[in-house]
Amino acid sequence: MIKTIRVTEKDYLNFTNYAFKRLCTPQPKGGKGFIKNMIIWCILTIAFMFLFQIDSISLSSFHWPSALIVTFPFTVFIVAYYMNMRKLRQSSIPNQNGLMLGEKTIEFGTDGITEINPLGNCFYKWESVESVEDNSGDIYIFLDKLFALIIPAASFTSDIEKAELQSIVKKYV
Repeated sequence: MIKTIRVTEKDYLNFTNYAFKRLCTPQPKGGKGFIKNMIIWCILTIAFMFLFQIDSISLSSFHWPSALIVTFPFTVFIVAYYMNMRKLRQSSIPNQNGLMLGEKTIEFGTDGITEINPLGNCFYKWESVESVEDNSGDIYIFLDKLFALIIPAASFTSDIEKAELQSIVKKYV
């Protein structure tokens, strides 16, 4: 099967969101995520602190200016963090008509997958495919934890064509 596709910036950003969420999901070991554990422990610590000082706390004796002064650096840090993450995400978008974005042809053969784009071509053996995943109609053929061939939903003319492609890939994986 030969498929000509066009990967856009939006398709790439959808892929990066999906790939990072895929990496951050808890492993099937049964353990909870690190962030969940930290939040739970912080809540428990605050609850115990309030429990042992319940008689000595009243809102009239609470010093609000001190609380605001202490909160200010944390607020600045959180805002700066999100602004830098947004800037990093925007600067990490690949070039238009480069290796990731733009028009390319993907050929699915018995020995592997051949990707042909205006800058060259690449061949991947079926053994290199880790998984095939569907995200809102887009198909991602993961060749590594963060590298995948992106086949956007817009490149399929029908659900039958999409199912045919998935069956071909699953036959070899």
